[in-house]
Amino acid sequence: MDNNDRLDHLERALIAGRITRRAFVAGALATGLLAAEAVPALADELDTIRAVQARNRSSLKKAYDYVVVGAGSAGCALVGTLAKREPGAQILLIEAGDWDTAESVLDPRLWFTNLDTVRDWGDVSIPSAGTNNRAIPEHTGRVVGGGSSINATIWARPFKADMDHWARVTGDRRWDYRHSLKHFKAIEDWQGTPNPAFRGTGGPVWVQPAADPLPVATAALDGFREVGLPVVDDLNGERELTGNGFGYMNQIIKDGRRNSMARAFLYPVLSRPNVTVLVNTQVNRVLLRGNHAVGVEAVTDGRTVRFGAHLEVVLSTGGFNTPKLLMLSGIGHEKELRAHGIRVRKHAPEVGKNVQDHILHGGVLFEPKEPFAYRNSAANVSGYLRSDPSFELPDVSLVQIEIPYASEVVAARYAPPPSSWALCGGLVTPKSRGTVTLRSANPADRPIVDMQFLSHPDDVAALERSIAIAREVGASSAMKPFVVREVAPGAALQGEDLANFVRDGATTYFHSSGACRMGKDDKAVVDSELRVNGIHNLRIADSTIMPRIVSVPTMPACVLIGLRMAELLS
Repeated sequence: MDNNDRLDHLERALIAGRITRRAFVAGALATGLLAAEAVPALADELDTIRAVQARNRSSLKKAYDYVVVGAGSAGCALVGTLAKREPGAQILLIEAGDWDTAESVLDPRLWFTNLDTVRDWGDVSIPSAGTNNRAIPEHTGRVVGGGSSINATIWARPFKADMDHWARVTGDRRWDYRHSLKHFKAIEDWQGTPNPAFRGTGGPVWVQPAADPLPVATAALDGFREVGLPVVDDLNGERELTGNGFGYMNQIIKDGRRNSMARAFLYPVLSRPNVTVLVNTQVNRVLLRGNHAVGVEAVTDGRTVRFGAHLEVVLSTGGFNTPKLLMLSGIGHEKELRAHGIRVRKHAPEVGKNVQDHILHGGVLFEPKEPFAYRNSAANVSGYLRSDPSFELPDVSLVQIEIPYASEVVAARYAPPPSSWALCGGLVTPKSRGTVTLRSANPADRPIVDMQFLSHPDDVAALERSIAIAREVGASSAMKPFVVREVAPGAALQGEDLANFVRDGATTYFHSSGACRMGKDDKAVVDSELRVNGIHNLRIADSTIMPRIVSVPTMPACVLIGLRMAELLS
């Protein structure tokens, strides 16, 4: 066990009450990972949380005012905000995973080592023609903090066109860009160039431009300029209005450590007596009495238990688990539910439909003249482009990745040297739609995920355009000091060869959304106030409510959804 593992073990042990505060301080100092003056404060924070949460867990109530299922980005923002707004309300937050104290969570350089571990649900989209019959992993967080704890650390706020679309389809202007911007400015603690029109300071969410970027990242921005692409000082600013802009990523990294939404919103309220967090607890279904949600059934410590909800049950379990929970509870397409022997409580045929994700192509690869060690989360430069001014939103996205990011097919075909780096084209406005369906009525079974990636020809065309731009930037004079050769594709491809390169290289950003869309029409799963249509006292606050996926990484949008839910409940 190395020192990072020892500190992780000590933190978990103190929170769980297996060691004393004194033992934690001695052990933490012995690791040498923390400054001596920082250890007592950390010990106090953890010990207070331990005491309060241990007391709350030892005397669990039969019912709470609010039962929130899922401690992802939206769930953390919701509970953290609601606990402060409603100090007298008893809130139970249930999380299937464990605490977020693993070093692979805290160190942003290690984020991809969380994938295919206990901190990942491990879903895989079944093979489909759009990806040349490849199965595509869909990693989602199973840990306190959810995706904000295991995915990359990108803070990218939605475009104006994204949020104004939500307002139009719901008939509720409180979802529009103007209202959303107020929320974002209120919660941010922006560390870059001040810009009061767009950015906020002093809030709980630490956001900074990519720190100490490598020369290859700076050269990429020069390469974007050289080929005529707009480079901006801040990727959360004017580009939200124009749809165009490339620059250094905004990241939730503070002093070299991940500052997840659990750290931003949830930890500050864990010492409050009105907040109880149950980790390693799997919710099986929502309990219904007629058309009213009255609680949840869950499994904790090997026991099946029920928790009532006096006011509301809120599902914040993410792209695949939320539709799964609804269907297991009898809310979904009646024919599909009956096929699994599930009693139909509400015929809601769009549950599990309209599923969307962003595509990250892996990739256009280059061999450098000299190897370099990646920084931050291995991706520090990105951007968006409307290649046709008539487009409402960007059709092209590019991400520079400082490792040889490639799909399994591209990696096998081109054998990139370990020192390679990538310019990856992205699809952020997909027209393809997938589904999530039940595998069985057994809550332990994962759902069937069929994303149908690249089933719409416009999606393939957009990725083809992004690949062409990536190759052009890689061939620019600005990039010459960092390029010996283009490893993949290595030459211009056309027609079916280019389309196959797109399909063979398709991977995902892990931003599954849309399976329980909101809208004002009678087919929508939730209304503009996130109430499940036809069911009282049941709401959804996560990426599934997006009628159309936002054209950026989804973490900030999920935080917005959590904040909006807290506003609606308080």
